[in-house]
Amino acid sequence: MSRDMCADVKMEEGYMRMSVEYNNDTSRKNIQEAIAKIEKEYQLYPSVIRRAIDEKAGNFSIEFGFDSCQRTSGEFCEAVMKELGIGKCSI
Repeated sequence: MSRDMCADVKMEEGYMRMSVEYNNDTSRKNIQEAIAKIEKEYQLYPSVIRRAIDEKAGNFSIEFGFDSCQRTSGEFCEAVMKELGIGKCSI
């Protein structure tokens, strides 16, 4: 069963990725809009990949390399989560 509006963060040296899962069209649209809003607000444009599991479910991955924006990438992810009403990352 797919999860909806669950965030997961993975970090390695020089790299950070946050994935947000969706299982319906409304959540998919909300995630897309939140990412676009925060990109505009922060003037920061990470790599964003959408992966479909089926016609309704999938996830968005927001990926950063830590060349010069380590702190900002964390703030960006927190802002996206806040915009989506996600209080904490899943374990």
